[in-house]
Parts: sequence; C-alpha cells; structure tokens
Amino acid sequence: MGSIKRTLMLLALGPIAFYSCTSVSTVSLDVMRPAEVTIPPEILSAVVVDNSYPYSGDSLHLFVSGADTLIVDSIRVDDFGNRLVQAATKSLHNRMFFDNVYMYPEPLYKVLNGKAGQSLSREQINELLDSFNAQVVISLEQVSYQTITSTLQFENFLYLTVDAQGSALWKVYNRDGGMLDVFLQRDSIYWDNEGRPQSNEDPKMLSLRSTVYSLADFMGDYYPDRIVPYWEKKNRYYFSSGHYLYGRADDLVKANNWESAARVWYYVFEEGNKKQKAMSAFNIALSYEIRGDYEEAAAWAKKSVDIVKDRGHFLAASGTMDETIIFEYYDDLVTRAKEAKKLEVFVPLIPSSLYRP
Repeated sequence: MGSIKRTLMLLALGPIAFYSCTSVSTVSLDVMRPAEVTIPPEILSAVVVDNSYPYSGDSLHLFVSGADTLIVDSIRVDDFGNRLVQAATKSLHNRMFFDNVYMYPEPLYKVLNGKAGQSLSREQINELLDSFNAQVVISLEQVSYQTITSTLQFENFLYLTVDAQGSALWKVYNRDGGMLDVFLQRDSIYWDNEGRPQSNEDPKMLSLRSTVYSLADFMGDYYPDRIVPYWEKKNRYYFSSGHYLYGRADDLVKANNWESAARVWYYVFEEGNKKQKAMSAFNIALSYEIRGDYEEAAAWAKKSVDIVKDRGHFLAASGTMDETIIFEYYDDLVTRAKEAKKLEVFVPLIPSSLYRP
C-alpha cells in the first residue's frame, strides 16, 4: 500500500470530548490558498515543455538488505521528464487558472540543438509562444530520480519498502525572455508491504519503472501549487456543548444554516458567562468564515482570544487544548483574511472556501 510523504490532514467527524464539560465538533472546509509565486492575472495561456535531458545518475536504483547494498543503473526511465510534464499540464488544466494550457508533444532535446541544462533562448521562447498562441512558457529544465528498495527479514515476516525520490528544475519564461520564476522541486513517495506474513510468494510491489512513473505523476500534479492557487482541506472546530442552547445551534449547523446558528451563539455571547462568551465568539467567527467574511471572522476570533487572556487558563480542567484551538484559529484567520485579498485579484468569481456538510 502506498503512502505519500506529505502532511495529510485526517478529518475527525463528530464531537471530541475533553476532560471538562465542553465538547468540540468538527467540520471540513476546502480552502483556496494563493500560490507561492504571483503570476500576473492578465496572463491567460501557457505552454508547458520538457526541456530536460534523460537522467543518468550512477546510483539510479539501490537495493538494501541489512548491511548490503546493490546498485542497479541499467534500468533507466528516459521519459521521466515527459511524464512529469504531462502530469503538470493536466493539473494546470484542471485548476482552470489559465484559459488555455498547452503541452509541446515531445522533449525539446529531440528537436533543438541545445545542451543539457541550457536555458531556452529568447528566439526559442517566442517560437513556442507563437506556435501555441500562448503568453508564457513553463519549462522543465532538469530532472533526477532515485529509488531505494529495502528489505528487513524478521522471524515471521519479510518487511519491504520502496522510497522514490526526485527533483525537477522549473522555469517560467515570458515573451521578453525574462524568467517569472525559477523553482527546484523536491518530492518523494513511499510504499511498503505492511509487514505481510512471510510465504512462498514474493511481496507484491510496483516495478521500478512503474515506481518512477508514479513519482513523476505525483510531482507533476503538485508543481502547480507553486504558480497557481490551489485547494487545501482544513479541519475546523466549534463548541457544541457548554450551554443548553448549543444543541439548537448544532442542529442548525447540521442543516447548513450558519447564519441562524450564529444568532443563537450571539444570544449566548450576550447573556452567558465569560467561558460561554469565549466559546460563542469562537463559534461566531467560524460562521463568518463559512460565509466568506474573513475580516469579521478574525474580529470575532480576536474577541474569543481576548476573553481567554483576560481570564487566564479558564479551561484548566481540560488542560489547555481548548485555548490552543482558539489561539491557533485566530492566527489562521488573520492569514486567511490577507490571503483572501490577494486571491480576489486572480479569482474574483470563485469563493475562497467551500463548506461541504
């Protein structure tokens, strides 16, 4: 079974009980994040090219068994770069940031008389842009990959792992030959056989070529995070107990009626004790985030933070878990408010968060 070496968020559904009489429920949000690099919004089309040469390192594949290591260099994947470019083109197309995304059909080293690692010339850039009626060239310039297969023999089973690591140098060119971005991407993916019981059959793992292809697909799919906005799953919490009216608000949340739930929380905020005020302000903040008003959300989260600071560790019976959630949420909302303004320039018609009840 494969697993990816990136941080994946596990979404917990339903209430989470702390040691106090407070419980917290969760909701899942798809949050739009701005890209690391700002591509001018007037750029509507791009062509993606493979300007890399086939990689030929001296330790392409390593087989490790105990203290012994075997190096295999005879299994080369010369179309690793082209496979990576195909995946990146598909990912860019699916994200719909550009109106049009094109891909040059074959590696440029087969049609251009260039040298390995050489940047595209201004003439080559303009020829590509004119051929596809595009505004920027997204070029894969260099690639490398390596697989490491390890086996551990235990008394009752054989444990086998495969680690695939890769790098890709990307450049984004405009018509003047200038570079809008230069980025060295490094990623890895990992498989294991989960310590399956030893038998007469060999553990079933991907072939080396399939492993490298999977790495290329993975890297190509994630590279666009660098240059275009992307969706990210986030877990959000809200207090679902601590006041008798919270049950009513929870029913409204489950019906996706966040505005009415906020009215209930506001009543508790006005009439409740300080602990209930802090929890209600926190919940109201979430309701505003769900409805797309990040500045108001941050303002209510700040009210919750201020109340907590004023009372000190007001949920001491539950450790500081509740307080940590409140503080971290406020920080995240401040960031979201800034990101939302940045995103409005590029994707004004797309909400920057989607709630799926």
